[in-house]
Amino acid sequence: MTPWDGVHEFVQVVEIGSFTRAAESMGVSKSFISKQVTDLENRMGVRLLQRTTRQVSLTPEGEVFYRHCREMAEAFARAQADVSEMQEKPTGLLRIALNNTYGVEFMATAVAEFASTYDKLTVEVVTSLTDSDLVGDASDVMIRYGQQEDSSLYARQIGHQSFCLCATPAYFRKHGKPKNLADLKEHNCLTNRTGYWQFNSAGGTMKVKVNGTWRCDDGSGILAAARCGLGLAQLPVVFIRRELRTGQLVALEDEWSFFDRDVWVVYGHKQNLSLKVQLLLNFLGQRFMRAQQRPERLDMIADWQDGD
Repeated sequence: MTPWDGVHEFVQVVEIGSFTRAAESMGVSKSFISKQVTDLENRMGVRLLQRTTRQVSLTPEGEVFYRHCREMAEAFARAQADVSEMQEKPTGLLRIALNNTYGVEFMATAVAEFASTYDKLTVEVVTSLTDSDLVGDASDVMIRYGQQEDSSLYARQIGHQSFCLCATPAYFRKHGKPKNLADLKEHNCLTNRTGYWQFNSAGGTMKVKVNGTWRCDDGSGILAAARCGLGLAQLPVVFIRRELRTGQLVALEDEWSFFDRDVWVVYGHKQNLSLKVQLLLNFLGQRFMRAQQRPERLDMIADWQDGD
């Protein structure tokens, strides 16, 4: 039993003016309605209704209680209307977590375009050099890369993040271009602190240990070293698209030199998704190409992704 038991039945009797007709309108028996109202009166310790064989009327205490019940009913109706509006047009806060290892501009540009179409939606973008914790960080969605191992979360693949090997034209003139994985040992490889690069293989992903004089866990630091001609870098195609277009960097085009990892939108539950999350999932799914990104396909990367 809850404090709300009998309240709806009480209001129906008052507004219809009859236990019998109230029971008919609710599809229950008259005895059920009577018992619910009587139990409500017993819990409150007051008589709410005066009952005669011909009519039902409110006691003074019943009038006060009924007035408050109406106010609660109106507040509940407003709450329902507000929630319904949120399901028709996204409102409130949408918190999105992005991995910042290779910058957020590419993904943030897409999110910003999504936000620009909904004037009542506030978007909060949280960035980190590691994959965020959806529950701990109170995020609605996360953008993650590679294989997803957390089975408690739901994920939708929206495309690929494709890595290429690149260097300045001057570096390649001096050291030549590697023609296979074995040639990498002859190059100064700019890496993160693990010293490993990953490549596509028939079995999925292959890790290769490389050596070099520059290590940095932030992609911007690796890009800075590559621009200076310090060595050979493995960086996402979209992260260096400006440098590739201007010729400041040159990418290898042989298929062995690429690594493609999946891009996922991760969210906490599948049922009853809020409208704002549903719309974002659909938007990103439509905006991102499922094709692997390659330097010769830069023109296929739409202007909205460039931020130019």
